[in-house]
Amino acid sequence: MLLSRLQHKNVVNLYGYCAHGEDKLLVYEYVANESLDKLLFSGQGGQVAAAAEVLHWRRRFEVIVGVARGLLYLHEDAHTPIIHRDIKASNILLDERWSPKIADFGMARLFPEELTHVQTRIAGTNGYMAPEYFMSGALSPKVDVFSFGVLVIELVSGQKNSRFSPRHDASTLLEWAWMFYTQKNTMDMLDPALRSTADAEQVAMCVQIGLLCTQANPKLRPDMRRVVVVLSKKPGPLEEPIKPGIPYSKHKRRSHGLGRSSYTTGESSAMSSGASSYATNSAFAANPNNMASTSSSSSATTTTTITTMTITPTNSTTSRS
Repeated sequence: MLLSRLQHKNVVNLYGYCAHGEDKLLVYEYVANESLDKLLFSGQGGQVAAAAEVLHWRRRFEVIVGVARGLLYLHEDAHTPIIHRDIKASNILLDERWSPKIADFGMARLFPEELTHVQTRIAGTNGYMAPEYFMSGALSPKVDVFSFGVLVIELVSGQKNSRFSPRHDASTLLEWAWMFYTQKNTMDMLDPALRSTADAEQVAMCVQIGLLCTQANPKLRPDMRRVVVVLSKKPGPLEEPIKPGIPYSKHKRRSHGLGRSSYTTGESSAMSSGASSYATNSAFAANPNNMASTSSSSSATTTTTITTMTITPTNSTTSRS
């Protein structure tokens, strides 16, 4: 399997698989701290305090850098370039050192190096899909860049894009971030739990990167190599973003030249034939869903029952997805 050949510290490791009739087993490395969304969007009261202690600003910045490096590897350095198509907090796992690992490749798509984009049926999570992908099915690495930009704004603000309540003339989280950016008050949009630990210069840089990555025109978005370079060095001059694009987030059913697509509010959506067509393209034979407690609500549509196994240094555990 192609996934087993992916070797990067910011991509979850697949140790093996087996298939027997309708039963399919995927064996992954054990990831101790579960998925990012369980801490980032943890609710109220004591959970918020605990999350703030664990996800302080330095750690959130390291997550941003780690996810950027993982995406750069998938887009440019993997043996076969891969577009993930479903980058979001629930698909980012945190290991025992709180290092992020990109997980759940059930919607991933191989991307020939010689092409600038491909036309494909739409699969992804509402609120994270790039405008050009949602409207026409045009898939390129810039689709992952857009989703990464949404994730960056979520990490800075502590708010989930799909649950954002309109306020101050902003109907989306991205518009809200844009409003603070244009007013040069990015610290005012910061998660209140980060006030005592945040670096104002880094916060402003991350908001700017998030907005650049979510530009409506994919040509205006940086590639992941550019993002990694900016994040890895002392902040310098960056391009000025314009108002970001609007990610798909509402229940809608539409038809275009590639066929009819169905969408649902707030969760992952895919063409019913998307998983099978992807398997036909020799990508991954099954949806590696729920890796080490990845949120089960974010899975693609599939008719196959898959069991995942995570390996610890002392024993193995299995879970039915």
